[in-house]
Amino acid sequence: MNVNSKIVALSLLKCRPAYNIIHHRCLASKRPTLYETIKVIECSTDVFVQPAETLFVFPNRKSVFGGQLIGSAVYAAQKTLTKDFPLHSLHAYFLTAADNSSPITYAISRLRDGQSFETRSVTVKQDNRIVFECSMNFHKREKGDMEHQLQMPHAAVPPPEQLLSMNDHFTNLLNDTRVKPQIKPLIENALQMPARIELRYCNPRDILDPEPTWPARQFVWIKSLDPLPDYSHIHRSAVAYCSDRVLLGSAYLPYAVNGISRRIKMQASLDHSMWFHDDFIFDTEAESDSTEQNTSLKPIKRSSDIPPVPVKVHVRADDWLLYELECPIHRNNRAWNLGRVWTRNGRLIVTCAQEGVIRSY
Repeated sequence: MNVNSKIVALSLLKCRPAYNIIHHRCLASKRPTLYETIKVIECSTDVFVQPAETLFVFPNRKSVFGGQLIGSAVYAAQKTLTKDFPLHSLHAYFLTAADNSSPITYAISRLRDGQSFETRSVTVKQDNRIVFECSMNFHKREKGDMEHQLQMPHAAVPPPEQLLSMNDHFTNLLNDTRVKPQIKPLIENALQMPARIELRYCNPRDILDPEPTWPARQFVWIKSLDPLPDYSHIHRSAVAYCSDRVLLGSAYLPYAVNGISRRIKMQASLDHSMWFHDDFIFDTEAESDSTEQNTSLKPIKRSSDIPPVPVKVHVRADDWLLYELECPIHRNNRAWNLGRVWTRNGRLIVTCAQEGVIRSY
């Protein structure tokens, strides 16, 4: 090997991490389905691996989409259950950024296998670095005498069929005279983005010139672009994946900025919590057999003001769900965001909460 060849070889070795990132991002453009994005492969007992080519990174970011870590952690944990208990809650921390240059592993710890609850802890690593931690609780199906929920907000919530998709919005931007030539490649990249989620904002903001609005509240219809199997665990994983997509963005609503504004120098999710209020079950016979009926002989007196709870439906992440989002407080460069997920018939199925760091200059 001559001197020049040695110099080139050494340069490639030094740049190998960057090369891997570019290489795998090209592979990621093959657009795996949402199910393929969430799915992890068991490599040993309670340890699962996620191939690098399925890891999703937004075009303007360097880190793997946090929703993928959440959804895949749920997918992996559900594989270790001893009973078919639905997920009812999770609490997670994003510890450091992961990229898509190498596989990610999900190691499950079985904390409790009880009669009514099973608890799992998931440690997510990349290159021996812990990037994500998540605890989950699974609860057997029960039915009680006490049942109520908030009513779904119907004001200013048009149906998704009347709204433009994000692909439509970005396509319109290409013809917007305000868009500078150097910005158009970024928009074209966004149109090629292999995200497998369909979003439709009920009251979309101007991407280039957002107007401040108050209160910091918005409604977004959301679903998987790809059909998903009729398996409730998959749909819970998919909803967990989707839940991170727009939650932090609510913090920008009171200001004339958004996540792509030049004034924003950093934005990242810090933690994420979810509570699943329905089991998403598809097998009605299994639901009837496994639901513990309340044996109380004396009914509990109810307030006459409690509104009726909408009928339970089969929850599908590949059908439209309404995501209600708000940011009640933003202080110390940390924004706390709350989300509620509703079925089209008005049943509250999931509640989310997330705090994120947002730094501007």
